Amino acid sequence: MRKLALTLFAVVVTLSQLKAQSYSYTVLENDPEKAYTKFVAPEFGSEFSGANVSILVGANARMGISDKLTFEGDAQIDLWQLDGKGLGYHLEGGVFLPLKTKTKIKEVPVILSYNPFADSKYENGKNYTIEETKYLKIPDMDYKDQYGVRGGIYTRGLGVESDGIEAAAAVGSLSLVGPYIGVQKTSQAYVKTKINDDIDRIGAGFGRYFIDVMLFPVRSLSDETIAPELKKDKFVGWRGGFQWYLDPHDGEYKRLMNSVFTAEIGSRPYTGFYLNFTWGFAFMNQR
Repeated sequence: MRKLALTLFAVVVTLSQLKAQSYSYTVLENDPEKAYTKFVAPEFGSEFSGANVSILVGANARMGISDKLTFEGDAQIDLWQLDGKGLGYHLEGGVFLPLKTKTKIKEVPVILSYNPFADSKYENGKNYTIEETKYLKIPDMDYKDQYGVRGGIYTRGLGVESDGIEAAAAVGSLSLVGPYIGVQKTSQAYVKTKINDDIDRIGAGFGRYFIDVMLFPVRSLSDETIAPELKKDKFVGWRGGFQWYLDPHDGEYKRLMNSVFTAEIGSRPYTGFYLNFTWGFAFMNQR
């Protein structure tokens, strides 16, 4: 709580400083098409499910296939699993087809400066680092939103372990393979400004939000005693999630480098409810 309080204090101080200072700006470019939306991002993260807990590493990617189609994929392996045995992995690949494009008008924050080590404070035997971000909100800028459908193939393998109550005590490995289909919205913005007739600063962002239905006709369990109650019709899963590319541009003052955050929640056969989160760093950027 103290760390949160110090962070909020730093934000308040920064905003107060911005109000006290005088900034003028000129919009040089207002073009969402210039935001990076295609990339490869090595990542790390974790997954929590009813069957296991794991720490994973891998990479996710978005690459253009044609003017309309975009490839979206993910490849991960579990470095550590709490339960079960065998190799844990996640592989998926599919395409996104936008069906409708809209332009909306909204403010875009432009980062003036970012300092992750702006100050520090020592309290109760601990040293706290205070971050500082200075920015301006540029009103009435363009956002490009696309709405469409997506689909592909999803595979997940992980260790599982029965609780010894509903099923006999046992450990093993699980493999799920099947198609997914769903809907997705993407949103992007890019604004280049000149601050005080002196320096150029860019504000940009890219995000996508999706909901999928997943079907798993292929389900393989190394030891069937782990889940004897499984029925043949239990092959449907679902998920919802988002991905956020924090500063998809080639200008200065990127927060946390080229950070890409991804999170999803859902439900799968055997594992039940699951939640995962990854933090990646984009390269091979394309528009």
